[in-house]
Amino acid sequence: AYFVISQPSKGTQWSNNAVNPVSWTKGLLDGINSVDIELARLSQDGLIFVARDVPASGSTGALNLFLQDIPAGDDYYLLFLNSTHGVMYASSQRFAIGDANNGTAASPANAPTVTVSGGPNPTAVFATTFPPSANGVSAPGWKALEGASRPLIGVASAMLVCALGGAWTVL
Repeated sequence: AYFVISQPSKGTQWSNNAVNPVSWTKGLLDGINSVDIELARLSQDGLIFVARDVPASGSTGALNLFLQDIPAGDDYYLLFLNSTHGVMYASSQRFAIGDANNGTAASPANAPTVTVSGGPNPTAVFATTFPPSANGVSAPGWKALEGASRPLIGVASAMLVCALGGAWTVL
């Protein structure tokens, strides 16, 4: 699947106590309606769980991250994945996080903002959980059967033939 993280890009410097942009482009009809975002650092074990079920149904997406007390370093990556199934969609290029007021990127104006604080913690939960989405699964009820008329007719016809064959045998 086509999934590219455009921000943060290589060499981007993020700041603590500031809003930092995340943006991506992906395939339109790829069945990915939401993603989970995690922040990883190469020099330390552990992940920082940023956001779960971030809406990603369109071909482009954006999110603002407000960082508080994230350890400074130049070896961070954002991971976009489905944490339920363990499927990785994309990872960002390497970027840096520094102290306050040294960022290099402007934030998207109309994107939701998630506050992330502290270092990696294996017992922590996602900083924000967005409302659930179908993520490629059909809605329950009759709407789930949309586009399945030919297989349903085939199964119904096979059942009818079996019932008629059984009735013919009994007679």
